[in-house]
Amino acid sequence: MSEPEQIARDLNESPQPERVRLGAELGHPCPDCGGKMVLRDSVHGLFYGCRAFPRCKATHGAHKATGQPLGTPADTPTKRARQAAHVLFDQLWKGKALRGRHRGHPEMKRGEAYAWMAEAMGLTKDEAHIGLFNAEQCEQLRELLREHFPGLTESLPVT
Repeated sequence: MSEPEQIARDLNESPQPERVRLGAELGHPCPDCGGKMVLRDSVHGLFYGCRAFPRCKATHGAHKATGQPLGTPADTPTKRARQAAHVLFDQLWKGKALRGRHRGHPEMKRGEAYAWMAEAMGLTKDEAHIGLFNAEQCEQLRELLREHFPGLTESLPVT
């Protein structure tokens, strides 16, 4: 089995992490004020918010089923870079952009897309998560995606 195939298999077979209780502190400080971030719930789902709210409005994503943090907290420029990287990258595995537009690039499963990212960027499977990237790594990924998958769109239409 090739390394990308092994990474894809490992991602698809990873054990599910434990559920985090509401109010639990995130192990990283708030990227804006340095305070504590805690798990909260909202009509949009689970998220980490700065304990200094409303003075500090920093937030960080949480897995909808477990409350586990999605990557590491980031300042606003890094958050924007991560979002831009996801706009391109997610088109690989969500499939809509690939159907009929990328000859020679079959639609990928999610694990296969992350395995491609790991190999293309020289990362381990544990490092190959946009939520862990700094702004420079996000731009590197975007450049690689544009080079290897030229039909991807920089912005998605509003539905």
